[in-house]
Amino acid sequence: PAMNTPAEELVPPPLPERMIPASAGFGTRFLARFVDLAYGYVIGFVMGVGAGILFAILSRMGKMPADWTVHLREKTWHMYGFGILGYYLYHAVSEGICGTTLGKLACGLSVVQTDGRPCKPGSAFKRDLLYHWDALFFGLVGYQSMKKSLMQQRYGDVWAGTVVVKHAIFPPSPPNPGWRFPVGIILGSVCLMTCLFAGLLLKVL
Repeated sequence: PAMNTPAEELVPPPLPERMIPASAGFGTRFLARFVDLAYGYVIGFVMGVGAGILFAILSRMGKMPADWTVHLREKTWHMYGFGILGYYLYHAVSEGICGTTLGKLACGLSVVQTDGRPCKPGSAFKRDLLYHWDALFFGLVGYQSMKKSLMQQRYGDVWAGTVVVKHAIFPPSPPNPGWRFPVGIILGSVCLMTCLFAGLLLKVL
């Protein structure tokens, strides 16, 4: 067989060939989502305690309805809607700014475009818009899509032109500036907390 010349050895393999082994599997991505879900519960708890203290202060000032504590204990469906919206914005904003969330960062994952560039904000909003479709039947819909894709893309990734990769194997090119990681995750967290607070405020008023 012909030997490769030194010049040929320096040429990296085509982009798809480098992204296929770097793409994250279903199990790792499921774990990242679980970490993000747990983080969301922590955010919700902190927001709930803070909101309760704020409502109590406003009640002492006569700025709250007399029966606000009764409404607080009631189950209302709109709270689920605000929760879903908050989680959507948390993922979309975080991934759109820095290509990752707290859960993905903990699992060493990031979202990139199929051309290897950092994830675009528009692509992040598109891929996460289809998350609840991919998550149907405990993720079976997304799993079936990933099985058919060489780069393990769920339907949201296919639509948005994104791939979830192991960051250590395939970092985006050009790389995201370091400041984007805390800014993206913090802004995404603020979006989640704002949505949860809005739902709780409408509940007690």
